[in-house]
Amino acid sequence: MKNQYDYIVVGGGVAGFKSAETIRRYDQQGSILLVNNEDRIPYKRTKISKTLAVEVPLNAFVLAAEGWYHAQRIELVADEVLSFSIKAKSLSLKQGGRYQFNKLILCTGSAAIIPVLKGQAKKDIMLLRTAADHDRIKNTIKANDKVIVSGGGVEGIELAEQALKMGASVTLVHNNFHLLNKHFDKHFAGLIHQLLADNGIQVIFNESIRSLSNTGNGKKLVQIGDLIHTVADHILVSNGSQPRTELGRRAGLEVNKGILVDAYMQTSSPDIYAAGDVAEHAEGVVTGLWHAAEAQGVVAGSNAAGEKIAYHQRPYRLKLDIFDQYFFSLNMPASIMGYEVVHWRRNQAEYSCYFKDNKLQGMLMANDKDKAKLCQQAVHEHWSMAKTKKQLG
Repeated sequence: MKNQYDYIVVGGGVAGFKSAETIRRYDQQGSILLVNNEDRIPYKRTKISKTLAVEVPLNAFVLAAEGWYHAQRIELVADEVLSFSIKAKSLSLKQGGRYQFNKLILCTGSAAIIPVLKGQAKKDIMLLRTAADHDRIKNTIKANDKVIVSGGGVEGIELAEQALKMGASVTLVHNNFHLLNKHFDKHFAGLIHQLLADNGIQVIFNESIRSLSNTGNGKKLVQIGDLIHTVADHILVSNGSQPRTELGRRAGLEVNKGILVDAYMQTSSPDIYAAGDVAEHAEGVVTGLWHAAEAQGVVAGSNAAGEKIAYHQRPYRLKLDIFDQYFFSLNMPASIMGYEVVHWRRNQAEYSCYFKDNKLQGMLMANDKDKAKLCQQAVHEHWSMAKTKKQLG
């Protein structure tokens, strides 16, 4: 490794990968260092919660083969950034050494929210954030184990499905009255709940895990809410995430929920950018979605390389693909006040569309996977009610 780079990108998720890739597109000569704090090359993280029960090599999900980095002259290092200095334009790595940069892009992502539990030791719960976590869970859960999953979002539901397919008995605990409550209405959430129940997954609503202790024989005594006490072999936690802002905060960047950025993904320091789950946009928006991180990485890399490209916030779809059924949500409004909601079924497919002034603003869909991209296009282009029904009905 050299000790000075034109560009240093911190983070091996899709935002970091896209930042480095895009820099090279605009600057064929500049030196690029991509710092990834995992022991493997960057991969599509959204795949790891879907593949616990099947034998799929993780290198099947790499964003680019190792040879690509050599061909693009992007230096990839598996290490952790301990700190950086805005004034000195340098950073230090855990394995040693301090490195100068002209431009820095922070793509540090988000960290799992770990619940505070009475009697709980951190080692007694399992999280899924990295490929190493994937390997640990895959090698730990055995047939006939009892697994409790905390969290009724996409990852929690996928974990429940995978644990069941591994032969475990599964209970899912969610702290709301319906699953995926930020993305689906009660009807679609009910379809998802019924699908889980039909496959043998018990769901406990509007409760959370309160305490956790060891029984002495390798099992965990779990309290759910005030009244439910049960024993489990494993606890998987998927209670959301929060931006990993520590590096930026310690260095003196402006930070709120995330590291504050403008439309060009520039932070409060002109030569430092942030993209992906760690970045906070206008009106306090932290996107937290894979495709948003991908787009932001492109913008950050472009502007670091001297372009002037603005990031335009747009809604990105959320999908859930479990037990051979597919659910899609894009820009569901928090309240239906002022919207005309149109619902229809076609064979196994089902839609709810949200219109305002005859313009499509949001959509929920079940079991019409082949039309998912068309659904996304319809919302982004604000199709009329007539066109939506004609194309999708």
